[in-house]
Amino acid sequence: MRWAICFIAMTMLLGCGGELQQLAIETMQNANVAITSADAVGAQESAGTPFRAAQEMLVTAENAINAGDAERAYRLALRAYLNARIATETAIALREEAIVKEAQAQLALSEENVAEVLQRLETAKEEFDALRSD
Repeated sequence: MRWAICFIAMTMLLGCGGELQQLAIETMQNANVAITSADAVGAQESAGTPFRAAQEMLVTAENAINAGDAERAYRLALRAYLNARIATETAIALREEAIVKEAQAQLALSEENVAEVLQRLETAKEEFDALRSD
């Protein structure tokens, strides 16, 4: 069923060559924005493989649109967009994971400090009780 819907949608798109070219151009623009956004969150360093794949697919899509192959350009631009989104989400997830690890480390240190203060308080209390007994 899903394949039939996709086939019908592609047939409709292919029937309207000018519309397909416009769709390909818009998808390429969206992919370019997604790549820029991915770069802004550091995806080039933390999610290099999908980031580079997105860049390469966009260049290939541009070549395809220039060669008049709007269908191929659209498919490549869509894949470029999706790879850029994967790179973005990966970079964000890795950044958030690092923040969580840092917070966990700070929490562990704080817990150690609290335990130390409680131990000193208990020792002081015992010393005070010993002095009162005398």
